[in-house]
Amino acid sequence: MYKITVDRGHALVKIEMRAMLDVADSARLVSELNAQITEARLASYALILDIAQCPIQSQEMIAAMGEHLTKMQRVRAIAIVTGAMLARLQVRRIFSQPFTRFTSTYDEALRWVLSGVEPGGASTPG
Repeated sequence: MYKITVDRGHALVKIEMRAMLDVADSARLVSELNAQITEARLASYALILDIAQCPIQSQEMIAAMGEHLTKMQRVRAIAIVTGAMLARLQVRRIFSQPFTRFTSTYDEALRWVLSGVEPGGASTPG
């Protein structure tokens, strides 16, 4: 359904979603995410959400995730790896933070969250 991986060395959290989630699943995911971030003692972190292999989710689950995400205070950069354009359109509504980018590949996502390289090649002004 989903897998959460924490890389303390890079202060990086990766979530891979591969199946349909319901509202209860989204609450469990966020609870597990928060527990792992706390356990890793990350003061701030980058997040890669890989939904490239994930089916389109229900509107209820998307709304619930959007509510949970407003409580993520320590995230400094977000990259969302999307597959189908429909998936990108669906999650674009809930990820409106200025430090969020949508990417086609995991490597592109990694470059954004670790080095500030904009998807498509240009780096951010710094």
